[in-house]
Amino acid sequence: MWAKRYILLFIISFLVQEVIAQKGVTTFGLQIKPIISSEIINTGPETIKEGAINFTLEPNQGYSFGMVIRRGITDQISFESGINYTKRHYNLNITNDTLNFDGKSNFSYVIYEIPALALIYVQLGQKLYLNTAFGASLNFLPSSWDSYDTYFTHFSKRKSWIVPSLLANVGFEYRTRKDGIFYLGFSYHRPFSKITTAGVGYVEDRIQKEAAFFDVTGNYLTIDLRYFFHEEPLWKQKRERE
Repeated sequence: MWAKRYILLFIISFLVQEVIAQKGVTTFGLQIKPIISSEIINTGPETIKEGAINFTLEPNQGYSFGMVIRRGITDQISFESGINYTKRHYNLNITNDTLNFDGKSNFSYVIYEIPALALIYVQLGQKLYLNTAFGASLNFLPSSWDSYDTYFTHFSKRKSWIVPSLLANVGFEYRTRKDGIFYLGFSYHRPFSKITTAGVGYVEDRIQKEAAFFDVTGNYLTIDLRYFFHEEPLWKQKRERE
């Protein structure tokens, strides 16, 4: 009976120590986030018809990658920030019903992001944790964008050089003693306003015949893959200095 109690106390003490190990610790990590387009979050194709011309703009896959800095505030709460490079791809399809013409092209947007998130941890096992995060991100648009071909012109004028966004994620992380932290999760990114308006013109014999304008919201989902480098707990760092 007493043996079972001692074993139970030992297990509880071990788990608590693993949680406290994040308090006051600053960890650095790397992440890559493939972007998923989904009609659920209003990122499906949009078609505008002008006369005999059909313009269709469809968000395609993209990616985001960068560095992450995490600071443990309490046993179950951390603050997270960093900087990310994000590239979004869009497919453009223009058809002319009169000439039976079908033209396909694509273009991309490049955005830099600085997120600020509050994380809450739930311990599921000895080394496995569930965490949820909520916060905001500042999106920096370095310039407007343009592209063209023999049959179209495209120009996207940025609304502002900086656009704030809502940011939330959920995921699982596996913490090792010496080999760092491995993370797999999902994020939702939603700007508070549109990031740009894409103007597309149909060109025939070097003359623009019709034009359409698309409001680009910039919403997206990502699959998050992260790795955090190993950092000793604060109490252990103090002990080693002593």
